[in-house]
Amino acid sequence: MACHTSSSLTALAGALLAAACASVQGVRSQPLDAGDVRFYAAPFGDVVAATRATVLALDINVQDTVTVDSTTWMVLGTKGMSFTSYGEVVRVIVHQTAEGPIAVRVVSKRRLATNITARNWTDSIFERLDAILHSQPQS
Repeated sequence: MACHTSSSLTALAGALLAAACASVQGVRSQPLDAGDVRFYAAPFGDVVAATRATVLALDINVQDTVTVDSTTWMVLGTKGMSFTSYGEVVRVIVHQTAEGPIAVRVVSKRRLATNITARNWTDSIFERLDAILHSQPQS
């Protein structure tokens, strides 16, 4: 009986741990308007190029790039394990708004929800985009 209870607890712990993990597919399926946003007064193509350069410069491993439609582009990436982290999953959306400015939305998730030392890449991505595009984002 004790063996059955122990294996049940192990299975439950494994299921909870799996549910608390972020994945590329999980981040991809979030709404396109999820995440932190900044607006840039630059051409769509320039912001896409700056976003691609930013992700690569930060050594985020690109898992996929997607042209969602004629006004929306997405990059999905991961950071591997390090001394302090089990890794992170990142999604950046570049979207041409009807009002004119380009919206950039960043979602940065820990691979393991309980990993409190995992890095949030949002600020680093926006800081580098600001530098590349040579302008302060619009509010």
